[in-house]
Amino acid sequence: MTANTLTFIVSVILMFCFSYRSIAQGAVFLAGASAVNITPPLAYPHYRGESTGAHDSLYAKALVLKQGDVTIALVVCDLLWVERSLSSSVRLQISEKTGIPYSNIIIAGTHTHTGPAYHPNIRELTGTLRPPFDEDTPSAVKDPYLESLADQIAKSVIIAQKSLENVQLESGTGLANGVSFNRRFIMDDGKVVFNPGVGNINAILPAGPVDPQVGILMLRKVSDNSPMAVLSNFGVHADTFGGSRFSADYPGFLAQALSSAIGRGGISIFATGPCGDLNHVDVQGKDKKRLSTKDIGDRLSDAIVKEIPSLKKVGNSFLSMRSQFVYAPLQEYTQAELTWANDESAKPLHKESAFLERRRRLKIRSLERLRRTEAIAPTVEREGWKLPLEVQVIGIGKDLAIVGLPGEVFVDLGLAIKKSSPFKTTLVIELTNSHIAYVPTRKAFSQGSYETINSRVAPGGGEMMVEAAINLLNEIKGENQ
Repeated sequence: MTANTLTFIVSVILMFCFSYRSIAQGAVFLAGASAVNITPPLAYPHYRGESTGAHDSLYAKALVLKQGDVTIALVVCDLLWVERSLSSSVRLQISEKTGIPYSNIIIAGTHTHTGPAYHPNIRELTGTLRPPFDEDTPSAVKDPYLESLADQIAKSVIIAQKSLENVQLESGTGLANGVSFNRRFIMDDGKVVFNPGVGNINAILPAGPVDPQVGILMLRKVSDNSPMAVLSNFGVHADTFGGSRFSADYPGFLAQALSSAIGRGGISIFATGPCGDLNHVDVQGKDKKRLSTKDIGDRLSDAIVKEIPSLKKVGNSFLSMRSQFVYAPLQEYTQAELTWANDESAKPLHKESAFLERRRRLKIRSLERLRRTEAIAPTVEREGWKLPLEVQVIGIGKDLAIVGLPGEVFVDLGLAIKKSSPFKTTLVIELTNSHIAYVPTRKAFSQGSYETINSRVAPGGGEMMVEAAINLLNEIKGENQ
């Protein structure tokens, strides 16, 4: 039995524990933070193909929170996404070495598009790896970076836990207007198109909103009031740096700017908010120059620094966590479509661009792999395949909550959680624990275009996660009134 197989079996057992809860009240609030370098070696494959070096370092940044007998770990990694095989392996390792419950651990990716192709699902995007392939296929050549990556992510939590000390928490929100834009547009013919091009006169209006809110959690050491860490949360695609050098993209530039503003002792932990349909391109703007990666990092830093004097101390301190799996419908495909997807020379099935055709092929092949590794087969006639999606919610005092969701979540779904949350400040983090590509709304599915073609879940899956998150938020709030 391979390590990946064992990891999967354990994670399946855990996912059938439908929900998990941890609650602590009244005790001293402890926290620890760390940043561990996960930059690959020069020769390691880049998301866009062959790497040509590193512009700046990639990190796994961990935040460990503890009150009484409840301990929670959040790790945000400078990765395109976190595969379930990686997160399961890391969470098991963390739990074994620290005693933190598996369900109390969140592993997220920043979605940097200048990160390592550490998994076949990423390498396939470059077009250099053709099926059939499987991560469990025996190979004489092991990937030392992948093994190191899992160890380094786990190490970040171990270091953070060992550095626990008494902290004061402060939370609030800022605004970063003009940084993110909805990239899906309703065209003059009624169709919805993603990335229609700057200045396109046929692009009538955005098909969805944006969320300019920057969520902020400041952790200060009680011993000297110095910043230990700043956890921030904002939604915009981390595809701004470009090229073939490794880079953390704008979260890395944000960290540099914050370091100058608050001191090098404080660690900037940036968790990406729902941005499946957002990017930094202002299609209808008069200024056709895009914001640079540094511009975005600086603007987010400015929004955070501006709010620091106004942040509110987290009162009625408690630490509580819920974890629940929802079973979302998986998209379907036919055997004929799978045969087509595996034959790169086959003629197109749909009248669409070569880019969309390739994404459709990759999606179908991915669905087939999900059926073999993660999805749950129908148990009754006319019932479709289901994909277990883990929704995690942390409550920190009466005014602050953190929600973790898998996938590239559409902003409308994140806004729905914030609107219904009983907490004054709610940080919604996407790309947690498993790769499921885009999570559109039902409305977006009806409109079509790239994100719906490239999604793994069927219509309704995103709304199921929203409902679960809101229920868990209300449970935590109700039990800690």
